[in-house]
Amino acid sequence: MIVETSDPGVVAVRQGVERYAERYPEFADALRLYGAIMEVQQAALDSIECNIASLDEIDTESRLLSGEPLLDPCTLDIDPARYRELVSGIYSAIVENSPGGAPFKSDPASWPCLSDDSLPGTRDALITGSDLDFGLDEKLSDPEAELAKNILWEGLAPFYRRCGSMLTTMLEQSLWQKGFCPACGGAPLIGQYRSGDGLWVVECSLCHTGWNLQRASCPFCNEVQGSLDYLYLEDDPSRRANYCRACKRYVKTVDMRNSDEIVLLPLEDIVTLGLDTAASEEGLNSASGCDR
Repeated sequence: MIVETSDPGVVAVRQGVERYAERYPEFADALRLYGAIMEVQQAALDSIECNIASLDEIDTESRLLSGEPLLDPCTLDIDPARYRELVSGIYSAIVENSPGGAPFKSDPASWPCLSDDSLPGTRDALITGSDLDFGLDEKLSDPEAELAKNILWEGLAPFYRRCGSMLTTMLEQSLWQKGFCPACGGAPLIGQYRSGDGLWVVECSLCHTGWNLQRASCPFCNEVQGSLDYLYLEDDPSRRANYCRACKRYVKTVDMRNSDEIVLLPLEDIVTLGLDTAASEEGLNSASGCDR
């Protein structure tokens, strides 16, 4: 079984943002801000090449059976000039959609950490979550550093998304039931019970590849069947946090089994922040913030 990963495109993102903003007016500003970032990413996909050496030589079955994703994310060749263009476009989208205007004195695309020589180390720090030296004379505050990392992360996403869409054509889902992405090893961002077949499909937080998980057992600690439970907010039982009673990790999941509506999971991640709060109060940890 192949779980296809499709790109919505700029127009669908723009329409989706307005649909979500109308339904969730309390999140309208955040939705439009992230929607603008998604538009930059979607517009860039056609101009990005997937630079994976010996793609056709990857022994997909062997890697999947051994629990290894098809791509080591720290080996992906990122075009420095194209990456800086993306970072600059994302930063401009943030400036245009933020009431406070420019959060930094300069565009992050011009920072030393994005020079041709420094970019591989910056990529690795972002992927592994290790300390990142921006190379600036002035130290960023913790909130500023977090925002900067998010901007640089979103700039990476289209490169991994482009490669992930190619890798999924070689991905037999029956060989993979892990809690991390079979394409790049990234953590799940959010999931859905898919319309039609009801499969539990989660979306990678880095390459946005979708993959299928079993509902009966935890994909993170491999607990026995029946270890999964869920919580939801009373005003919306169709959106819930599936969690393991043993390891306390959870994945937010949207039930689309009785809906024909097109769902944009990154936007669902925004409008379900109340679920994150409820899960945290129960002592649960988001799978997107955990090492695999």
